[in-house]
Amino acid sequence: MNETAPTRIGSFFTAPFVAASGLLIAAALLAGPVAEHFQFRQAKRTLKLIKPLSSLNEASLGPYRVVDRQILDPVIVEALGTEDYISWTLEDLSVSRDDPLRYANLLVTYYSGGTNLVPHTPDVCYLGAGYQPAQPHENIDLKVRVPAVGATSVPARLLTFARTAVFDHEKRTVVYTFFCNGRFVNTRTSVRLLINDLSITYAFLSKIEVSFPRATRAQSVGGARKLFAQILPVLVRDHIPDFKKAEARVRASASKG
Repeated sequence: MNETAPTRIGSFFTAPFVAASGLLIAAALLAGPVAEHFQFRQAKRTLKLIKPLSSLNEASLGPYRVVDRQILDPVIVEALGTEDYISWTLEDLSVSRDDPLRYANLLVTYYSGGTNLVPHTPDVCYLGAGYQPAQPHENIDLKVRVPAVGATSVPARLLTFARTAVFDHEKRTVVYTFFCNGRFVNTRTSVRLLINDLSITYAFLSKIEVSFPRATRAQSVGGARKLFAQILPVLVRDHIPDFKKAEARVRASASKG
């Protein structure tokens, strides 16, 4: 009996068995630590905007009015990686003309589908424009309600840069957040984790960025909270697709099939 045992055990290790085992092990690794280490990306389907960002209703912005709608240079659009954007200058009519928060620069971009959805961020872009960090960057939470997704606060990133060229001294604070797959997050790592989830079919992200040319860092936080409270509910309700509904449709279709 002892002489035949090795033969019976060895019979299980056929070429198909070994190949199938290898595939299962590889899949497990890709879905786990190796996927995170090598930034393995699964191609996602595209979710189109409900309405173009450029059609955002100015009347829904409360005290803000659009004073400039910028059409970006094609080279800049290529660098952004999307043609779904708005780059507007807003004026807050509810504050005095000399208030540092009177004018705001707003940039909203939208990306969906494919395998590379991590956008450019001010953390990197401002360095390329000759700025340097004036103080450490911070991740903050802004008390902003976005009813469509049940949010009562929005995580954001706060950055202050300075440019100290001989004839060009300037300090600029930027506040931005991502809306990715139905959730607000404030880091590229969080975006990667949401988008590279192997269990989902679709993926999208929108970056909402604001700066106030004349404001201090502290003033910019208050200005961003006020502006985000006005624009984020409108973007989520009227323009950005419902991620949960899209995924539910996929699951329903799969169960029927």
